[in-house]
Amino acid sequence: MSLERVFEVLWIRRSALIASVLVGVTIAAVASVLAPKQYVAELTLVVDFKGGDPLAETALSSPLLSTYVATQREIIASRSVALKVIDALGLAEGASSAHPDIDPRAAYVGKVLNPLETSSAVNSNLIKISYRSDDPETAARFANAIGAAYIQTSLELQVDPARRQAAWFDEQVEKLREELAIAQSKLDAYQRDHGVLGVDEDRLDVENVRLQEMSSQLVKAQAALVEAETRAEARSSTELADLMSNPLLQSLKSELARAEAKLADLSQRVDRNHPQYRSAAAEVAALKAQLDTEMGAARSSLLRSAELARHQVREIEAALEAQKERIIALRQGRDELSVLQRDVESARATYAAALQQANRTRLESRVDRTNIAILNPATVPTAPASPRIALNIVLAFFVSALCAAGWILYGELMRPRVRSRDDLEAIADLPVLAELPPAPRPALPRRSRAKRPVPRLELRPRAT
Repeated sequence: MSLERVFEVLWIRRSALIASVLVGVTIAAVASVLAPKQYVAELTLVVDFKGGDPLAETALSSPLLSTYVATQREIIASRSVALKVIDALGLAEGASSAHPDIDPRAAYVGKVLNPLETSSAVNSNLIKISYRSDDPETAARFANAIGAAYIQTSLELQVDPARRQAAWFDEQVEKLREELAIAQSKLDAYQRDHGVLGVDEDRLDVENVRLQEMSSQLVKAQAALVEAETRAEARSSTELADLMSNPLLQSLKSELARAEAKLADLSQRVDRNHPQYRSAAAEVAALKAQLDTEMGAARSSLLRSAELARHQVREIEAALEAQKERIIALRQGRDELSVLQRDVESARATYAAALQQANRTRLESRVDRTNIAILNPATVPTAPASPRIALNIVLAFFVSALCAAGWILYGELMRPRVRSRDDLEAIADLPVLAELPPAPRPALPRRSRAKRPVPRLELRPRAT
């Protein structure tokens, strides 16, 4: 069906179309007038995006704004907020439940949340709370109560986790304090038992220098011992040349040489039994005996010198071993003391960090503010939000017009009628030879109605 044909059919059936539209508009108007009036109270909240930490000053990033606002809207329409509203308005006072395990307030949760609507604009930190009721004062009262309950719930969501964390941190701080006290007591006991106040690197350096000096002294003493033992073990006169360098021995040796020379001279001049010869021989023997005695004394002195050198070497070796043990003990003490001091420092650092975090969470648990504030409180609406009579009439006009037009066109398609030559050609599928012009309408008497005359058939040739 062409568009021209549609308009033609609608124009022909305009009376039915107009009647349908009038009926629809009338029904809509009557229904709108008779429908109960609904009032909507709006409350506007502003959310300051500071994140989950009430003490933080950094704002949320832009991609998280929509998620955060959506979460807040779900919180507003939550059961927790509804229960707070019920308690605040006293809706469940005197109500009781048949089962003791069932909260009597549960029956009012749906009644509170069903008329509630929340909305927010894109990239905006404003949230609108709309509450619908047939009483304007009730709508405003519930909207304000929901806003206050939401702020209280938001505060609880921030404070309750902080309180639990604060309690947990208090337990951990107490344990860390005990561990720090144990580590400090171990350090104090070690310092008291070993008589040290700290890791003294200068003292260890001094002991190392002393060890080097003792090592040098030991080398010298060992060299002196080898030399003394070499002299003490000498047997020939060549090996005893150093002994002969003694002035007393040199003097005795000179006297012995003169006495022997004198004895040799007397042996050529006198007999062996001559008194002079005997006196000279006795003097030579006495000098030899004295020289041997002095030589023995010198040899004994060398032996004593070797023994003293050996004793000195043993003493230096013992002192050197004791010095080594002292240095090892100092290093071990330094290592043990360092470990204990590190334990104390680590325990103190851990305790300080835990104490700082505990103080922070304890402060967060005492926060009595949120990042949500009421920008515009709900006021009592002066005009009903529904029904909207003008809007309903306009909508009824268009809907009824469309429905009537659709029904007329559907009837035309189901039962087509001949109203023109084109309709006849379409139905009969035959050419039209002639058309009868419409008959003129004669004037009728004022008080009598005559029958319409039968039109006269007039054949017109069809244009070829």
